[in-house]
Amino acid sequence: MPRRPYIGFGFHLVLICIVALTTLSSARAAAPTPLPSFKAAAVAYDPAWGDLDGNIARMVTGVESVAKQGVKLAVLPETANMGYIFDDFAMVRPYLDAVPGKTTAALAKVTRKYHMYVVVGLGEFDPTSGLGYNTSALIGPHGYIGKYRKHGLNSQDQRWTSFGDIGFPVFDTELGRISLLICYDDTYWQYARLALLHKVDIIAWSSVSDRVMPGTPPDQTKGDHSTIASVQHLSADTGAWVVAATRNGIETNPITKQQLYYNGGSSIWDPFGNKIAQLPVPPPEVLPSGVHGVAIATIVPAKSAPVRAALLARRRPEMYGVLALHRAPTDPTNGTGQAQSVNLTIEAGDISKPAAAAEWTAPKQGGLAVLPALFRYGPNLAAADYRRLAEPQDGPSEKALSDLAKRGAGYVVGSYPERAGTAVYHTVALAAPSGQIVARYRATHLTPGSWAAAGDRFVVASTPIGRVALALSEELSVPEVYGVYSALRADVLAAPAGSWQGFTLLQIDPKLYNVPYPPGTPYAPYSAAKMGQFWVAAPGWGAPSKLSAFLMGPEPVVATPPRAVVGGEILNVDVTAPWAGTWINQQQLIGGQRPWNTLPLVLAKNSPCLAAWSRASGWNPVCW
Repeated sequence: MPRRPYIGFGFHLVLICIVALTTLSSARAAAPTPLPSFKAAAVAYDPAWGDLDGNIARMVTGVESVAKQGVKLAVLPETANMGYIFDDFAMVRPYLDAVPGKTTAALAKVTRKYHMYVVVGLGEFDPTSGLGYNTSALIGPHGYIGKYRKHGLNSQDQRWTSFGDIGFPVFDTELGRISLLICYDDTYWQYARLALLHKVDIIAWSSVSDRVMPGTPPDQTKGDHSTIASVQHLSADTGAWVVAATRNGIETNPITKQQLYYNGGSSIWDPFGNKIAQLPVPPPEVLPSGVHGVAIATIVPAKSAPVRAALLARRRPEMYGVLALHRAPTDPTNGTGQAQSVNLTIEAGDISKPAAAAEWTAPKQGGLAVLPALFRYGPNLAAADYRRLAEPQDGPSEKALSDLAKRGAGYVVGSYPERAGTAVYHTVALAAPSGQIVARYRATHLTPGSWAAAGDRFVVASTPIGRVALALSEELSVPEVYGVYSALRADVLAAPAGSWQGFTLLQIDPKLYNVPYPPGTPYAPYSAAKMGQFWVAAPGWGAPSKLSAFLMGPEPVVATPPRAVVGGEILNVDVTAPWAGTWINQQQLIGGQRPWNTLPLVLAKNSPCLAAWSRASGWNPVCW
């Protein structure tokens, strides 16, 4: 029997790409003409527990009232058709709706009448499988468009919800490219970055951001959190507009009597990570079912593209391979897991004094001291000067770090311009109590126009005080940087900073925290600590009146509020590493990841596969 000729992998890849590009061309031809601007609304709708028909009727009334205000996109909270507190599938089953189903059909009457779009969170029953999903549906002027099933399942979801199985679809509309996410999805930085790679203009986020009831005994508050206290990263890390709807008031399960307080704060964010509208954060109170506030803002979809391009330019996917590895439950990088007290010393540089004259503080014995970036030179020299002053390894800067480490019998981190042949790097070095330099990291994700060349590897040093990762604070605006360090199981990320000028500030309402953060707290290191679930030590330079050094903790809502000092001052804090967690910790975070559905994060920038997928609608893994 004659053998068939071997066609080869290359031919198959080309064929796949041709099919994908043909599909892409058809999608482009059918894509609607975008509106230059429109009004969007984050609607604080509060459902009645277990009242499917009543909730549908009240949603229709609420959406119609919003439509009469000229709104073209209205986003409603999670599980708006039934409420949220259910013990198991048997309890929730009578209140689930098919998608598409009764709820989407009722809302479609409004969207057709007013030529608008609605995103609504629903408890879904799938008649084919008999399973339940926590789902978000998009309805437009011509009816039901599509849905997304929640991936980030918390402990309440897992009582009855199956894991989302349809990826992260994108919907092309006249409003722009829309992606849907639900509540606890914001715990995973990867989902926002998928939206970036998928060229999303608008993220519609439906949530029930809850807190435990006031007066709950401390030993029962481990689950306390405020999901909407993470929502800023959905815009800052994607260049997308974000319409974030959550609910208010107290919900009571009439069967079990369990109660949750929903803290409100529905908001809208621009592509730069700035909040442009927000509803109040109300006190705990019992509210009738219905709409309890609408945040409205004007969205200009075209503003997303240039921000998105700048974010994409800083990515280096060739370094992100570890993100495609499954790291749980037998994670080989997970160290001992033995929590211990670690002393961190973080010193803010006084920018008004010459850096070389500064008397830097030694670490506590067995502790870790982190100095501002370029501690011997300051942050304000010209690029040519840093290149001229660049030192070899074991030069003056590393000697200064070694001397400081020996003096305090602890660890010290600092950065300096390093010369290696003709190349100059911005290098972060770690000195051990012996004075030995035990780790060096050449900054890999530099800001545009940097005086330094980019390094090509991440560095985590395993020490008796924990796993210490090295970076610059300016790199933490690239989530993959702290994402890789989380996957490598860092306990502390030492991230020297410059002057903080130009950094986006944290803009989450302080009322969403047990302890408010200091005004002027930068967003990027805060997000890195929370999303990576480790401590971030970020000392920088500033005036004696300006906050310049920050310690960010893994759980800022309840237990580890950001700490800060002004230029010339020292922050000295004992922390627990690795962080044991309250409502989440690093082990749980990594255990909840599903690398198979985030593979675009590791595809090369010039990959034909990525190019085809990033422009396509829906969720179509065209070649992986």
